Amino acid sequence: MWIPIAILAPLASALAKLEPPTGKLVFGAWLDTSNGPVSGGDSHASFNKRIGFNTGAFQLWQMLPPRPAVEGPPDYDLSNHNPDGTVNLDILNEGTNASIFLTVYPTGISNITDAHLTDLANQCNTITKQTKRDLFVRFAPEMNGYWFVYGEKPTEFVSLWKRAYTILNRIAPQVAMVWSPNYNGPPNKMPYESYWPGPEYVDWVGISVYWKGSIFDYPWVQNKRAPSDYAAQLIDATGPEGGPISFYKEYAEKYNKPLVISESASTFHVGVFDPTTGNSKALDVGVGKVETIMSFWNGFLFNSTFLQTYPLLKMIFCFEMYKVEDNFTQNDYRATIDPDTLTAFVAGLKKLDATGVVVWAQIPASSTTTSAQSSPTNSVVATASTPAAKSAAVNQCSKIAGIAAVILSICL
Repeated sequence: MWIPIAILAPLASALAKLEPPTGKLVFGAWLDTSNGPVSGGDSHASFNKRIGFNTGAFQLWQMLPPRPAVEGPPDYDLSNHNPDGTVNLDILNEGTNASIFLTVYPTGISNITDAHLTDLANQCNTITKQTKRDLFVRFAPEMNGYWFVYGEKPTEFVSLWKRAYTILNRIAPQVAMVWSPNYNGPPNKMPYESYWPGPEYVDWVGISVYWKGSIFDYPWVQNKRAPSDYAAQLIDATGPEGGPISFYKEYAEKYNKPLVISESASTFHVGVFDPTTGNSKALDVGVGKVETIMSFWNGFLFNSTFLQTYPLLKMIFCFEMYKVEDNFTQNDYRATIDPDTLTAFVAGLKKLDATGVVVWAQIPASSTTTSAQSSPTNSVVATASTPAAKSAAVNQCSKIAGIAAVILSICL
């Protein structure tokens, strides 16, 4: 009996692990909760208060094997980590069911044993049990870059990734694993394909997207507007800033994987630091901080056409920190600190929220029950015993709906 393809479609488009429903987006943040200079001392509760919404996910980090916490440069990580180096969950002080997006940096490749990966998997179980939150693990990110000890070793990386995925999926199957390289620009020096472990070893795909200036203007010391389609150029290879391969088409669309922009921000170049004297030389403000930062965010997060063009984009993280990098340039990535930029950014969030696409976090009704809401302006509430159970229920409903449609077609 002939069955219409349109009816079979739901069977092929079942949601992935912890994937929000079709047409929904999670807004997340990575804050400087360290005791470091300039941007340190932030908190998840403070961020939610600044923006006026309950952020849907927060990014945390740790090493593997965990590195004992040290209060000093470069990380000032005593506040973020327990004495043994595992992530300190007490920093999650906002009191919501926001997802945890744990970035894990291996201290190498050959030194990472199955015992280390088993410890990580058991830690993940502890995290989800204690917090009642969904958990994503972004393991060994930006592996196609040169700046991490595990970087630029594709064969070894793929072997490590497969071991990590197999062990975590067996011991902590509720956790979603995120494969997340750095974007590969026009020089094609950081290709993706040799690091791809195969779709059966990946739950989500992710990518880092930053505006520091045009790739053709390095070194980046000028404060300029981002092109209106900058993010599209990077994830979809649609323009001169993009590489030779569309990350979106090749990894999200081809394998029907949800996409997360794991790190994203526009930097405002404040000055250049001289390590020999300890002094800084201020840089020209160019188009100004508000325009430099908001031209980036307005091009994709606050652009409904962009979001409609890339429906598999299900999560976006803003990077809210100050860093000295790229030849000692002092870069401020924060969009929610100075009043003018904060006002513009919150206006963008309100406009986005009004569309009903954002999955904001909720304050749990009790220690055993959490609720999730599409948007503060659209008070449609769905409840489940845990966020993970909620996601599983959505996935199951999607599958059941597809099966029911097929049965109905046959019966008719």
